[in-house]
Amino acid sequence: MKENNETTKHKSSTMSSILYPNEPTTDIINDHPSRICMDELPLDIVFNIFSRIPLKSLFQFRCVSRPWCNIIDHPYLANMHIEQVGDEPTPILVFDPRLTKSTMTMSLYLLKEKGETLETSENPLLEFDLKGYCFTGSCNGLQYFTEGGDEGCVIVSNPLREEFQRLPSIEIQCPNLPRWKTYGLGFDISTNTFKMICVFFRELNFGGSSCYGLGTLVHTVGTNTWKEIDEVPTYPIYCTPVFAHGALHWLVDPFSDFDNFIVSFDVGKEKFDLIPYANLQSKDFRFFQLVDLNGDLGMTDLSYDTKIEIWVMKDYVPKKWVKEYILYIGAPCRRPDNRHFKVVGLWKNGGILLKSYEGYFIYNQETGLTWYSYNRVNSSVYIHRGGLISLSKYVVVSLLFFYIYVRYCDTGNNAAECVVVLDTNLH
Repeated sequence: MKENNETTKHKSSTMSSILYPNEPTTDIINDHPSRICMDELPLDIVFNIFSRIPLKSLFQFRCVSRPWCNIIDHPYLANMHIEQVGDEPTPILVFDPRLTKSTMTMSLYLLKEKGETLETSENPLLEFDLKGYCFTGSCNGLQYFTEGGDEGCVIVSNPLREEFQRLPSIEIQCPNLPRWKTYGLGFDISTNTFKMICVFFRELNFGGSSCYGLGTLVHTVGTNTWKEIDEVPTYPIYCTPVFAHGALHWLVDPFSDFDNFIVSFDVGKEKFDLIPYANLQSKDFRFFQLVDLNGDLGMTDLSYDTKIEIWVMKDYVPKKWVKEYILYIGAPCRRPDNRHFKVVGLWKNGGILLKSYEGYFIYNQETGLTWYSYNRVNSSVYIHRGGLISLSKYVVVSLLFFYIYVRYCDTGNNAAECVVVLDTNLH
């Protein structure tokens, strides 16, 4: 028994020296020698315990001590937490995507369900000025915003930590080609790094005649450059990508001959591939949407006039689709389908949040479809899964790239445990 205890302590000491080489081993968990607490546990057990704690509590625990703060801020815990805590309510970001030459103020709000009304909190959790950028997507707790100019600027953010990083600009000198780019942020679990993918039009030269094709750039967050890779999508892609199971996913451009496939990009291997559609009733691309369902890849079929089907890829290796949800919703009078709906994501208590031109709806298997009035009608809704990821662990965060004003409001709640609204006001 004594030998086992010595082995355990040696294991903890070894992990501590690797994770915190500049700190005394005995002070990793508890910096007070007279206390009897978690400093006798191996760090892998401590990480496992912390990975099961809700975000709100973890952010509060950062104030307990410097060693606790170090552990909570470590990328290893952030990655574990994404996998372990899958049942937390998913924050949802809402913002107005209008562009202007003047300042754009974005604000994060709490979104509450009050009766049959969706209401935002009176004061924002976070607000900042961000000119000319649009919210594009999210991955493992990070958001990214893209700018529509020629330079192709991208900003990555974790709003819960007040951290922002502008990625290096992209300069593509092809004046005769369409100024089209699509971006996607993914996480490489093999190297614990985030990668931004950019697919763009590039000029090709065949025997003196020029034409255009696709090119792919990859940027590893924390570096200063983009690299071009040989891999390109088999077919043109469109729609905001969904990151799931280590890969980014796009629909194939509807004007191609193979619009019944999903294009995937393995972030670790940096390889494109094709995934067949689920067994859908229709072959018309206009009826399909990709959606992030708390980390799983979902595909919606809106071709019916009496229901909406949501397929989920539960087993990614054999690419097996499962019909997970059937929403019995009748199409409006004289409409042959439910294409006017958009599935936003999963709501609390097994509900599903949808949007249409009539507003926002929550579908529950027991109560059916419920319409909710909403006090910010000009906003758009997007999924965002809160996370512990700190950009400072990947890069030295610099706020000198652009002007940012951050203001936190005391609401008594945390954005990680409720629905959040991101709204923009133009000045």
